[in-house]
Amino acid sequence: MIIAFKKSRCKEMKHSGISVNDLLKLPVLKEAKVISGKEGLNRTIQFVDIMEVPDIDGWLREGELLLTTAYSIRHDLSLLTKLVQNLEKANAAALAIKPERYLHEMPEETIKFSNNYHFPIIQLPKDVPYIDITNAVMEQIINKQATMLKRSEGIYKKLTTLVLENSGIQTVADNVSSMMEAPIIVLDTDGNEVVCSPRNTEIELCTNVRSWEITVDKEKVGKFLIAKDYLDEMDKVCIEQARLVFALEFMRRKTAVDTKNNLRGDFMEELLSGIFLPQEEVVSKGKQLGLNPDDFWGIIVIESKEIIEEDSPLFLVANKILEKIQSLNNSKIVLKKQGNRLIGLSSVPSQQLVVKEWILEAFRPIKDRFPETFIGVGGRALLWEIHLSYLEARNAIKIGSNLNKKLGIYFYEDVEMFKILLDNTDSMSIDAIIDRKIGKLIQYDKENGSDLVKTLFYYLSSNGSLKETASLLYIHRNSVNYRMERIREIADISLEDFQDKLLYYLCIFFHRFKGI
Repeated sequence: MIIAFKKSRCKEMKHSGISVNDLLKLPVLKEAKVISGKEGLNRTIQFVDIMEVPDIDGWLREGELLLTTAYSIRHDLSLLTKLVQNLEKANAAALAIKPERYLHEMPEETIKFSNNYHFPIIQLPKDVPYIDITNAVMEQIINKQATMLKRSEGIYKKLTTLVLENSGIQTVADNVSSMMEAPIIVLDTDGNEVVCSPRNTEIELCTNVRSWEITVDKEKVGKFLIAKDYLDEMDKVCIEQARLVFALEFMRRKTAVDTKNNLRGDFMEELLSGIFLPQEEVVSKGKQLGLNPDDFWGIIVIESKEIIEEDSPLFLVANKILEKIQSLNNSKIVLKKQGNRLIGLSSVPSQQLVVKEWILEAFRPIKDRFPETFIGVGGRALLWEIHLSYLEARNAIKIGSNLNKKLGIYFYEDVEMFKILLDNTDSMSIDAIIDRKIGKLIQYDKENGSDLVKTLFYYLSSNGSLKETASLLYIHRNSVNYRMERIREIADISLEDFQDKLLYYLCIFFHRFKGI
């Protein structure tokens, strides 16, 4: 697995170095003086360069200490101000100058800019060679880098050991907070708290909060926040290692969750197959996988026209919805991909009306975004009988989508009566009635490629509403009116009596649902 970090709301961590203050404490520079920019003595020196030509704009670097005699700009002192401006713009550390030979006094404009922007200008002792300064500074930088590397390895070893010993993310957070001497918090991708230290820290009440994203396998899994006014070099080392270890902890958790989900998916497949499993075995396995056998469970089937892949938009949206349902309702959910179907196994509360309401609300985004997708919801069942809920969910789609394709979300309880009628009607007897009542319309549709039977069905199901029928058929209401006139002429039917309407509706229903 690849662990990567993307930082937010904080500058990139700099290379380690020494401060300008530390520079002035070196024996080789004991005679050096600060000319201006004293408030910038905390700037970090990472490199040392010597200026020999006036045009060095493209060579200036962050953290640079520039040594010069100003020889190359002695004839135009305005260039010194420009040099200081360019150094400050590059976020350099300081300008160290030997002014006695070529500069008898520093220009006021240069000093003013240096003070305003807290950029240090240092007067070097005239007898100290550049090489002595360069060697002394680089020795300090290398020593500090070695010290920081050793400290970094120590921090990493300590934190990694906590993860490998499965000490828990709270222990890791407590150690990081102690090292940093500051409150920290780790959030998940939804902004929910995963861990904080000290416990009950309200990070939103803290000032100077800095944050970094944490990713595992190029996927954002969380965010690391710390509340501290100033971060020194060792703080930054600690943060870098803490981010890595938190990523390892997220990865360990993800692996554990993925393993359990795979086992749950395999168990769910066994349950849905309809193959007999002893109740004791289902109870035992369910408990092992965190699926309480004492709860009621239900199946949700999401059916698409195309094969559903794990990286497809439909899968990602459905997975997000089910995760939200799981979080809001404190329920367990297992999602299984099966060809052009997604199958969700979910624990459900006892109030069936509540279940219906939050399913309709939760899955509306799927219907809005994927109109050719159908969702079927089976009834509640105990875990060892869950295959019955699966069959109900699939029948809900088969029957519901034929009754009203626009609804998109179908509950078995709403179509159960139609399923009972289909299962308990003698096909030969009903075929004779169908032929007698709507046989002429069926024949007319076959010969002319028309939709008169379908029109009559939607007309009856919408209680004779021309507007609703037109909406279901995606045609103008005048077209519906014309079709209804043709239906009355061809089939010689009357739709004034309720029993006649019911009989025609049932005839069309059985005709449309043969084979289900």
